[in-house]
Amino acid sequence: MGGTSPLGHLAKGAHFNAGPSMADMIPIPGFADPFSSLSHLLGAVLFAGLTVPLVRRGAGNAGRVASLLVFCFGAVFLLSISGVYHLLDPNGTARLVLRRLDHAAIFVLIASSFTPVHVILFRGWSRWGVLLVIWAIAITGITLKSIFFDLVPPYLGLMLYLGMGWIGLGTGVALWRRYGFKFMQCILWGGLAYSIGGVLEILRWPVLIPGVFQSHEIFHVAVLLGLGFHWTFVYQIADGKTPLEPLASHSEDC
Repeated sequence: MGGTSPLGHLAKGAHFNAGPSMADMIPIPGFADPFSSLSHLLGAVLFAGLTVPLVRRGAGNAGRVASLLVFCFGAVFLLSISGVYHLLDPNGTARLVLRRLDHAAIFVLIASSFTPVHVILFRGWSRWGVLLVIWAIAITGITLKSIFFDLVPPYLGLMLYLGMGWIGLGTGVALWRRYGFKFMQCILWGGLAYSIGGVLEILRWPVLIPGVFQSHEIFHVAVLLGLGFHWTFVYQIADGKTPLEPLASHSEDC
C-alpha cells in the first residue's frame, strides 16, 4: 500500500489478471468499468485533498516532509492511473498503455508506503537499508511490468506485490515490540485488507452483483480500505512524536 506489510501493503488498483471481461461488466456512458473507475478517481481526489494536512503535520523537518510527499504521490498516482485506466475503452490503445502503468504503479505505492514509516521511526540500516532494498525491488518490478508485461504470469505478479508488501512484517514486529500493538495496528489492518483483496482478485471470487460488483470491484474497495488504514498510521507519526513522548496522541484506535 502499507512500512509493514502491513506496510506495504501492496497496493494496487490494477488487474492481477485480465479481470472480469468487458462482456461481463455493465458500462455507463464514458466509463467502461464504472465502479472500478469512479471509486479510484474519487479516492484520488480525496487523498489529494488530505495531502495538505498530512504534509503540514510533518512541517519542521525536511526529511520528514519529503517522505510524506513521496507517500502522498504514490497514493494519488496509483488511484489516478487506476481510475483513468478503468474508464477507457477496453479495445483502445490507450487502455493497453495505461494497463502497464496501472500495474507498475502498484510497486510505486508499496515502496512509497514504506518510506515515511522508515524515515520517521527508524535510524541507520533499519532506515536506509530497508528503503534501499524496497525501492530496488520496486524499480525491478516497474521494469518487468512496463517492458516485459506479457511475459510475467498473473500469479507471479500477485506474488511480487504480496511478497514485497509483507517484507514489512519485520517493520511491524519491530514497531510492535517497541511501542505495542495499539500503536501499529493500523498498518496491520491495512496489510490484511490489501492481501485479502488481492487473493480474491486472483480467485475472481465472489460475484456479488453480476456485471456490477464482482471480485475486482471488491479488490478496489480493499485497496481504498488498506490505503485508508495506512494513511491513518502515517498521519499519526507525521509530527515525529512517538508514544514515549507525553504530548503525543498515538494511542487512538484505527
